[in-house]
Amino acid sequence: MGIRPQSHYARGQARREKLLDATAEVIATRGLEGTTHRAVAAAAGLPPSTTSYFFASMDELIGAAVTRIADGILEATQDLMADVPTAEAAGGDLRTADGDTLAMEYVDRLSDILIASKETLIRAQFEAYLATSRRPELAEPVQRIVQALEEAAESMFVALGAVDARRAGRELVAMIDGFALQRLAHSRPDDRDVLRGALRRLTAAHLRPASALT
Repeated sequence: MGIRPQSHYARGQARREKLLDATAEVIATRGLEGTTHRAVAAAAGLPPSTTSYFFASMDELIGAAVTRIADGILEATQDLMADVPTAEAAGGDLRTADGDTLAMEYVDRLSDILIASKETLIRAQFEAYLATSRRPELAEPVQRIVQALEEAAESMFVALGAVDARRAGRELVAMIDGFALQRLAHSRPDDRDVLRGALRRLTAAHLRPASALT
């Protein structure tokens, strides 16, 4: 008897997550205005009434889907940042065996994560960004996405001894978002190299002594 409620809960969670994934897909293909209960249920392969069972309104469903995107971004960046050593722990030497800096190694890994990101999630993310002025209920989950990225970037710059880690993190995220938006409109074969080079130059600038940045 004790197993059945847990199994029922697990099935319910699986359906809820399926709805959230489907919502992101629909937002990416139809935009927020085209995201309806029926469209989401159809994309998830579930009965039309399923969305109303789990979410009181479409606004709640969209907000949860955007929050799920934020959580996914945060998880990916946290896994990367957990491996960043501090300058102090490295004895002040942040260079790898081939002479490259550890800072650049982690920037390269970050660019790989971004390039590998699903286009569907990126489209849904920017749809939510643009809709916040019309739909205040999206402001909190959208801010979570931005803050998650900025905090992860700031943590990396703090560990690497940046002059102004907070500013560096904000600039890095702004560059990432601009690049991601451009890629949606015009993806090119050298995107990985261009992004990696830009991130490396920005990072190097913030790791120089303060006198060199003025």
